Amino acid sequence: MRQARINLADVIMDNNSKIMIFGGVEYNEPLADISHLSQRDMDNLKHKALCAFGTYGYEKFESDEEFEQALACVVPHYWGMEEEMTEAEKIEIAAYHRGLYYHKKRFRIWKKEVLDPMVKSMADYALESPQYDARFLLGLEMRKMECMDAYFSHSVTSDSNGDYPGSRWLRLCIKLLKLLTDPYRITEDEVLYMNIRNVRYKGSDKDLAHFKSETDKDLKLNAGRDIYWHKAYHLYCHIREYALHTWWD
Repeated sequence: MRQARINLADVIMDNNSKIMIFGGVEYNEPLADISHLSQRDMDNLKHKALCAFGTYGYEKFESDEEFEQALACVVPHYWGMEEEMTEAEKIEIAAYHRGLYYHKKRFRIWKKEVLDPMVKSMADYALESPQYDARFLLGLEMRKMECMDAYFSHSVTSDSNGDYPGSRWLRLCIKLLKLLTDPYRITEDEVLYMNIRNVRYKGSDKDLAHFKSETDKDLKLNAGRDIYWHKAYHLYCHIREYALHTWWD
């Protein structure tokens, strides 16, 4: 019995970078003409295609032309069946592999131009930042999560908007880490209108007493910023422990 057909995988151009991601433009062109190739060349290309497609190692092809020729050699025998495949089935399978091939090709360009510098910046931060302040550990986590978000938003798991499973939680953690590494991002309005119920941490009683004071505005704001910071840190740890780890698992 013939195995289930592969769903057509399309690709679109992400305007934010040089990358193709699944979701829009169809690769429904006919297969390349290979009538000029010898049987030996076709067998070699077929073998190369089977090895590449089985491991998603599309970088094995030296050019787009070689990829298209290999695709034309292997698609008619894709299911390993003797019965003849329809043209629609051939185009569907070819479109799937074209989507992956051109996505990975553009991903390699994007990685070199965008992601690799981000990773280098993170490594430089880890090397050059002081090693005695816990806040720098949060800064390192933020930079790592920014690299992860960039990677996943340009992977085949993302949609045309760059969203992927878990993107909501990872980006929320990054947003919280920006506050945690620079508390002065916390605005006066955010401090004055925050909910102070169920605030519990070492030193919270003292901060709450200062925050409730109406005689010294600067003391009130500084204490309120400390409270806000601890609330943000608690939320960050909660999301990181439960939402992110559940997604990763």
